[in-house]
Amino acid sequence: MTLRVLVLIIGMLLSLAPASAGLVDRRIFRPMPMPAHPTWVGPPPAEVAAETSDGLRLYGYWWAPTRPGAPVLIFFHGQSGNRFEAATMASALASGGEGLLIASYRGYGDNPGTPSEAGLYADGDAFVALARRLAPDARLFACGFSLGSAVALHAGAAEAVSGIVTIGAFTRVTDLSPAIWRGLVGGRFDNLAQIHALHKPILLIHGTGDEEVPIEHSIRLRAAAPDYARLLRLPGAPHRLDFGQLAPILWDNVAQMPR
Repeated sequence: MTLRVLVLIIGMLLSLAPASAGLVDRRIFRPMPMPAHPTWVGPPPAEVAAETSDGLRLYGYWWAPTRPGAPVLIFFHGQSGNRFEAATMASALASGGEGLLIASYRGYGDNPGTPSEAGLYADGDAFVALARRLAPDARLFACGFSLGSAVALHAGAAEAVSGIVTIGAFTRVTDLSPAIWRGLVGGRFDNLAQIHALHKPILLIHGTGDEEVPIEHSIRLRAAAPDYARLLRLPGAPHRLDFGQLAPILWDNVAQMPR
């Protein structure tokens, strides 16, 4: 191959890079529009807004704790959906009187902005700050489902958070990507690196029947985590869990976390 041909090939690849990156982003982030008329089963939550460090106003939902001393869970949803979908999925986590703050991301539902890794981390920080304002005396726990596990682990560095819960967490996005995409995905959402640096109680929840993110991901995360991280295996459970069944299991295990 001549140098001229090599330069032409490199130039073509560089010219395609922005489009390729956009295509990869569309595989990672799959926001859904908000329904025109959300309907709720049970007590509806309050709509709340978090202010990000880069000036975005992001909307979520809030179920305030209904019993004294109850903890508060900040729930970060996965790659698809919006705050209503996340609230519908996770509402059972507030059924025992605990507080539940449903976070959502820039570009999802009717939230402004465009999703990115750095953007989602900033969004997570904003919702942690909002939770502290809403429940100044409560113990806060960051909980992330699937892609949200990366946001929860990042938020776990905040002093306001007492512990972290992940549900169906992955090691890195690259480990879930086809080989052809890995060079474009790069080092995004590296949960292995994040969990290694954390010094908070961590609960990794994973179904042994998870068809999207095999439980080996959480096994590797547990191996990379500090000694006070725990892996809770749910026999036969799929990636998208029944949160009605999960709620008492999750809260029982959160109660066992060291203070």
